[in-house]
Amino acid sequence: MKNFFKAILLALVMIIFPLSDLFSQNVLKDDFNYAPIDSIDGTGGWVRSGANSPYNLKVVSPGLSYTGYAGSGIGNTLYFTNQGEGDIIYHNFSAPISSGAVYMSFMIRIDSLPSTMTQGYCISFNPISGGTSLNTRLYIKRLTGNTFNFGVYKSNSTSFSSSVFNSNVTYLAVLKYSFVNGNNNDSAKLYIFNSAVPSNEPSTPTAFRTDSIDYSGQNRVYISNNYAQSGLRGCSIKLDGIRIGNSWSTSILSSVNLLSSEIPQSFSLRQNYPNPFNPSTKIAFDIPEKSQVKLAVFDVLGNEVKTLVNEIQQAGSYEVDFTSTGLPSGIYFYRLETKNNIISKSMILVK
Repeated sequence: MKNFFKAILLALVMIIFPLSDLFSQNVLKDDFNYAPIDSIDGTGGWVRSGANSPYNLKVVSPGLSYTGYAGSGIGNTLYFTNQGEGDIIYHNFSAPISSGAVYMSFMIRIDSLPSTMTQGYCISFNPISGGTSLNTRLYIKRLTGNTFNFGVYKSNSTSFSSSVFNSNVTYLAVLKYSFVNGNNNDSAKLYIFNSAVPSNEPSTPTAFRTDSIDYSGQNRVYISNNYAQSGLRGCSIKLDGIRIGNSWSTSILSSVNLLSSEIPQSFSLRQNYPNPFNPSTKIAFDIPEKSQVKLAVFDVLGNEVKTLVNEIQQAGSYEVDFTSTGLPSGIYFYRLETKNNIISKSMILVK
């Protein structure tokens, strides 16, 4: 009888609060873990929008690296040189986000700032309404042959940071669109980091914009190779490790990486490797259907010491890095939960 009432209560909760509102979720990840190709159009869910162009968005080797970022050093990188009006590509989210906020984190490196460029954008969101209402754009403004500003554009104007950034340096960027009650007051924020990965969202962004048009939701990411603009002409850009979610933890802190999108035959949790370990180890798991997934680490007393994953994942095989910062030596347990399954294994931390 108790289980019956629990089921009724859960059903009522699900009616009032949809699954997407109950859980933080990641809606897109791409580490460009593909073989080098001349055009990414048609690969990994990316689709070209607009006229075909000889100036493609390419995948080249190696990938970008940024210490502490989950997308660092995986696969290859997206590369485009903005030599002329090139291709523009988009990728749909696995589910639209229409409340709270949308976060997109990625690594970016500017390798060339010729005198032919002034300023322009390279990546943005696009709303649920469709079309090409590109918003929350990341702008780059040339200062000298090796320095530039980053900026953010909401819907009709751009705010640039006062900080000066350098070419040939890999930065970690986060774009955030916030849905705010009222009219024409949603905000677009930009955070840029040159070292470390903040565990919490900073109180002050690198650049901030609130103006004119608000959007009912976001549903795509667009990447532009100087398409329908001329300000980035000759600017060489590398972009890698995209993570999009509805929270700081499901974007910049999301540590789970997709190993294969092939549908596994069964739900499984693999033994961590290496084991014993110090200070970090890898944990892999398989889920045969789309599900809310939680992977957490516990001490011998049953206390949860770290949540590694707590988001909706598509069917596939995944791997997570676990770093034992601040934990003493000993035996720990890691547990994988979905709506239909729970499985646990043990591991040993030796310091």
